[in-house]
Amino acid sequence: MVRYGDDVVVAARSEADAWEAARVAAKAVEELGMTLGADKTCVMSFADGFTFLGEDFGPRYPPSLSEARIAEPERKVVYAASQGSGLRVSKGRLLVESANDEELLSVPVSQVGRVVLFGGVGLSAGVRAWAASNDVDVVFGSRAGAYQSSLVAAGGGSRVSRLRRQVAVSGSPEALPIAKAIVEAKISHQIVVLRRFNDPDAADETREAVATMRGMVRLVPDCATRDELMGVEGAAAAAYFPALGRLLPEGMRFVTRSRQPPMDVVNSGLSFLYTVLLGECVTALYAAGLEPALGLLHSDKDDRPSLALDLQEEFRPLIVDQVVAEAVRQGRLAVEHGRSESGRSGVYLTKAGRQVLLDGYERRMLRSTRGALPEFAGSWRRHLYRQAQRLRAAIMDPGVEWSGLSWRP
Repeated sequence: MVRYGDDVVVAARSEADAWEAARVAAKAVEELGMTLGADKTCVMSFADGFTFLGEDFGPRYPPSLSEARIAEPERKVVYAASQGSGLRVSKGRLLVESANDEELLSVPVSQVGRVVLFGGVGLSAGVRAWAASNDVDVVFGSRAGAYQSSLVAAGGGSRVSRLRRQVAVSGSPEALPIAKAIVEAKISHQIVVLRRFNDPDAADETREAVATMRGMVRLVPDCATRDELMGVEGAAAAAYFPALGRLLPEGMRFVTRSRQPPMDVVNSGLSFLYTVLLGECVTALYAAGLEPALGLLHSDKDDRPSLALDLQEEFRPLIVDQVVAEAVRQGRLAVEHGRSESGRSGVYLTKAGRQVLLDGYERRMLRSTRGALPEFAGSWRRHLYRQAQRLRAAIMDPGVEWSGLSWRP
């Protein structure tokens, strides 16, 4: 529902649903002692066109609405996933060449701000030197989409004082308030996703899942340990993912989150973009002067960037789940974007499927917003870096409170 003053628009999937919405609205305003304006109340469609607040809407308006608030960056991200290909720098250009030396991409190095590689993609010594000296981070992921490592310029490392402080806080009672805020923000954002994609045919299941998740949020303040917090987060996820799967079109629905291996296209898409997002979180933490391995919510392990996983939590539903669900609901990501691999179980994305999701991911990260943080505006990517900076402030000073982003349905 969109309301401005006493003018209201209710969007519906069919004419019958629209008339039912009009009936519900009429009954609701009558209970307030008012009536709908008969001369302005009617069912209209984008196909036929209509006017709201003096603005004309139709099948071609507004053009490229999803791009309307996207700021074009000066430097862009290069994604390379063609197996056997390689990257090299020549005459001021970054080249991506296939195993047969076919040129797949050629762009000026001045236009590249980040490189993300998946699987068997080679990186020349010249590219490594160029990236390190020009503050261009390189993220490595497996062919299946799992995060592996990052190449970050030496200038982004931690100062000794910050590192000592992180070591002292990680795993201590001081980490618990921040960890609680992380879990609360993540579950709250998951609820927003369910409400945004809610379907009348699944309204009861969605309502039940949301009620369960809100119950989990109420448990967060009483959690006394990190394990208890992770238990609450896990219980919320157990309610969230089946509800999200139910809201997708027939043939693309799933009943549980599967990762190693992903058992369907949607789960494969989620894992793929979570890897891309995790790489950005690692970079954001290095830029803030923090060590990504020392976590607050996630326990420290030598083989994972635990603090980056912490930072990523609230952005999973806000960025990745939103992008994947939207692509599926709009028919841009479909069953044919999944493939099997010889000798491996599970479903993996095709090249076209990866492209669909990467396009959606970049549009989402570049989308401008305001109100998510007090006195701060910009793209979601800027918000990611800002949250890393706020995380540093909260770690360094126990008197500074960290909070999640505000995101409304």
